[in-house]
Amino acid sequence: KEADLKMGKQNSYLPVVGIAWSLPIAFLIIYTFYLKYFITAPSIDYGTGSMFDLIAPRYDFVNRVLALNMDISWRKKMVNEIAQHIQFVDKNDASSKKKKEKQTIQILDLATGTADVALLLAERFDELQKSDSLYHRNIKITGVDPSTQMILYGETKVLRSNMEKVISLHIGDSRNLRPLFPKDSSVDAITMAFGMRNVPPEDRQQALCEMHRVLKKQSANRQGGKLAILEFSEPGLNHGLLGCIAKLFIRYLVPPIGALLSGASREYIHLQNSIDKFPTPIEFLKIMEETRCPYNRNRMGAFKVEKLHDMNFGSVQLYLAVPEIL
Repeated sequence: KEADLKMGKQNSYLPVVGIAWSLPIAFLIIYTFYLKYFITAPSIDYGTGSMFDLIAPRYDFVNRVLALNMDISWRKKMVNEIAQHIQFVDKNDASSKKKKEKQTIQILDLATGTADVALLLAERFDELQKSDSLYHRNIKITGVDPSTQMILYGETKVLRSNMEKVISLHIGDSRNLRPLFPKDSSVDAITMAFGMRNVPPEDRQQALCEMHRVLKKQSANRQGGKLAILEFSEPGLNHGLLGCIAKLFIRYLVPPIGALLSGASREYIHLQNSIDKFPTPIEFLKIMEETRCPYNRNRMGAFKVEKLHDMNFGSVQLYLAVPEIL
């Protein structure tokens, strides 16, 4: 009888548990419907600095929730690739150790936002210098973003991490880097995490050409620079069941969850739309390699994509490229 009573109590809890699970799901479905049919979707070029000013206060928190904290590992993957490149260049540099110590490694972080990547870069190079895996050169990391509020939040994080001597943050545009980098071939590496989608499609080649202009080119005496672009895309059918789940998550859960957590519905509708409209990985790789940039009177510049890392069931890609002269 006691066992029957316990079983009866457990069974009585089942409807309550079912309702507890179904209520938030039902709410998200209704809220998604509301966003789709009652909120005007912004245009694809909505991702400007002023848009990010609105979501800056909760940007980091919402990012961590939507990416289930995996975005940190994606950024670390990009940072490690850049660190390996700098180590390789340093190892193969025939200059004397004394001369190397006078040189400054210049890294440019575009779409720096609240300086997540800039801080990871600074921490990684600090580790390398402490372990003597890199000659004790000066490291300078320049973060650039069009959003004033994102830069302000980033500066707070930089100060809190005591990295203000290594990192400087500036308001700027990837399509015109001359105010900050007037000299060509002056940067050792460029990173850009989840920012290329927010460059209007018609301006992406211009942004790529500015990156090509400032990156160091390979010559007889030195290795060239490295470009690392981290970006979202919608997973294709070739990524199987988990890819389909990731695609559904991006399409139907990211907008309502992002809107609820940030209070900015149109901004997170834009996030989903920008991922949907962004070229597939193969298409964007082709855009990178087919872009032609003015170099001098007789020659053109281009990028060669050396690696394309596919992550998170096809929803995140890391493009690694080097500048070439044709």
